[in-house]
Amino acid sequence: FGVGSFYLVSFNLIKGQWVRENMKVAIFSSDIDETNGYGNITNGLCGEFVKAGLDFELFVPQTVKARCVGKNFKINPILPGVSKKNFFGFFKKITLKNFNLAHSLFDFHHCFMAARSAKSNHLPFIMGSQGTYGVLPLTEWPEKYFLKWAYRRAREIIVPSEFTKEKIIEYAGESRPYNISVIHNGVNFERFNAAKDISNLRAKYQDNKILLTVGGLKPRKGQDLVIRALPEVLKKHPEVKYLVIGDGPWKKHLIDLATSLNVKNYVEFAGVLKDDELVKYFQLCDIYAHTPRVVNLNFEGFGIVYLEASASGKPIVASDAGGIRDAVIHGKTGLIAPDGDVAKIAEYINNLLDNPDYARELGRNGIEYARSNDWSVIAGQFIEKYKKYAIL
Repeated sequence: FGVGSFYLVSFNLIKGQWVRENMKVAIFSSDIDETNGYGNITNGLCGEFVKAGLDFELFVPQTVKARCVGKNFKINPILPGVSKKNFFGFFKKITLKNFNLAHSLFDFHHCFMAARSAKSNHLPFIMGSQGTYGVLPLTEWPEKYFLKWAYRRAREIIVPSEFTKEKIIEYAGESRPYNISVIHNGVNFERFNAAKDISNLRAKYQDNKILLTVGGLKPRKGQDLVIRALPEVLKKHPEVKYLVIGDGPWKKHLIDLATSLNVKNYVEFAGVLKDDELVKYFQLCDIYAHTPRVVNLNFEGFGIVYLEASASGKPIVASDAGGIRDAVIHGKTGLIAPDGDVAKIAEYINNLLDNPDYARELGRNGIEYARSNDWSVIAGQFIEKYKKYAIL
């Protein structure tokens, strides 16, 4: 057995003898940009695969080629980009010589191409489904036929939350049940847990109590629900300041909403932050308040930002929308309001501000929950799947 590599013993039907070979995995992803969800997941998993000594190659779209520079794992930017004009490009099959397994990290469109490539190369295929794009295409023509075909081809479908699993069963139900299992998304625990120097931010916000949300500015992220809750919160806690990190097409709407509710001076849009600057804001806040909603099957499949807040030791106020209950444990790491319930969101924020000992308890519990979902743990669970399905 070689150091740093995975070797399995299996019966090779072609050679008719017991063989021991190195396992090599073809991994398909739609992005590698760490500032968005899919790219965060891709980098988190692949970084841990390298540490574990797994032999793999990552296939990504040509459009992200510039982002592949400097990575410590092999990347092949040959997939088509996701757009209507590239639709038939997903019928292309890739030669996967010397691979033992194909794994599409995500759902439509690249899962279809990965499944076709696996079939033509006689490889087992597993796939992930992260939320919206694992369900919404099931309501559209012709996308639903291709996505359902990929689901049927998969030895196992791996999703980050029970909610996502339920929605796939609901919208892609077949006479023969799919083999679906839940593996959470992970967090770089050490990055968010290691103490940063936030003295400058403390000086800037002085006696403010900070609410924080991190994410794209769009309806399903639900920043408007926190803004709508602010008038009630400010009655008891006029020292509150709501910091919104991210950018997107909904920014003007959120500014106009804050203005109409006379809370504009209590809301600050900090833009897109990266690296240590982002971590510092997590460590600054008193409550991580992130209240997404389900909008026409657009939903959070999990919510890595909740684990990032938990790793930073912060209590959470969330909403029961999408896969949030897998990322936040109600009453243990945070409080989960009903989807869209502004009054309950305000109540929970006030509750945590009124009871700092309880807030600290939720934060301490969150640290342990985030630690148990570190990327090293999550990658290990995927490697066990690879061992189970790889044909050697």
